[in-house]
Amino acid sequence: MNHQLASVAHPDDVMKALAVRGLRGAQVSVADLAPIDHLDPRSLVGVAEATRMLGPMLGAVHDGELDFDGDSTRYLVERHEANMLWAIKLEARILEMRDLFAAAGGVRHLILKGSAIAHLDEDDPAMRSTSDVDVLVAGDDLDRAVGALSADGATRQFPQRRPGWDRTFAKSVTMTGTDAIEIDLHRMLCDGVFGVRLPLEELFAESTTFELGGERVGALSRQHRFLHAAWHAVLGSRHPKLLNLRDLARYMDSPALAPDAIAPIARHWGGEAVLVTAIREVHDALPFQSPTWTDWAQQATPTIPQREFELVERHRNEGSSFGRAKVDMWRELPSLRLKSAYAWGAVVGRILRP
Repeated sequence: MNHQLASVAHPDDVMKALAVRGLRGAQVSVADLAPIDHLDPRSLVGVAEATRMLGPMLGAVHDGELDFDGDSTRYLVERHEANMLWAIKLEARILEMRDLFAAAGGVRHLILKGSAIAHLDEDDPAMRSTSDVDVLVAGDDLDRAVGALSADGATRQFPQRRPGWDRTFAKSVTMTGTDAIEIDLHRMLCDGVFGVRLPLEELFAESTTFELGGERVGALSRQHRFLHAAWHAVLGSRHPKLLNLRDLARYMDSPALAPDAIAPIARHWGGEAVLVTAIREVHDALPFQSPTWTDWAQQATPTIPQREFELVERHRNEGSSFGRAKVDMWRELPSLRLKSAYAWGAVVGRILRP
């Protein structure tokens, strides 16, 4: 999409320019925007906080790309500090969670998104904020993870459909602690067909670590973080959040994460259509271009069966509702036993659940 400069800048234009700030493929900079004198700086800070662009905004103000007066700058710093204090609280909760997992006998887990991206992919972790804790948990350990957090006072958002459902079929279990912090225990990176296809053991086998509070904490490999961002942008919501698109654009902008390094993994995951759709989403939504990824998407599209793109669209249209996308998933389950168990939990279990 051609992102031309508007005669009058809108807050969304500012946020999108902040999202691609510093990238080689950025098609516009904050300094290039039309005059924003008509925009209230405090309101802009509010939009940046809602879209999690406070870090890039602070950098733009510091470098003179955004002209804020003293009061507005102090307000920006105040809101950024508040978000960073929350991030520190989340990271402390991660360390507490790891202790609970260890005390329960051990839970294989990797930190997703949030702190992992902040520490592994940002030049400065303060550039990225987050709202909760996301953790990938090995399916066989999911019940133990839920039990460990429950024993510490956390409650789950929804009851299990039937015994064994969580560790076999659930995408995730959301637990809320007594401190109101949400921990999303993910069994898969996404729901539906493309979740079933994921080689989950490889995510653990090829993982990396980052330092948190003097400990080495597990996270997805960089290639897998790229693909998780793509899967989340396409399959997590019909309308991806700006922060998610920023993460993805930053991966696309890296020479080390070119198509020849990423596309074979997407093919192995059975998700080339997901990756193509994600590349299009970024180029359509942000003032950003990656010719290398544009060329790959154009060349790959004719080689991907149309049914794959239909699977993507059904998933995006239906979300978590029970429709054809869930039937698509059921068809790809590897055994009759699993198909029967899923059908019982998804249909009969839903009817019988209080």
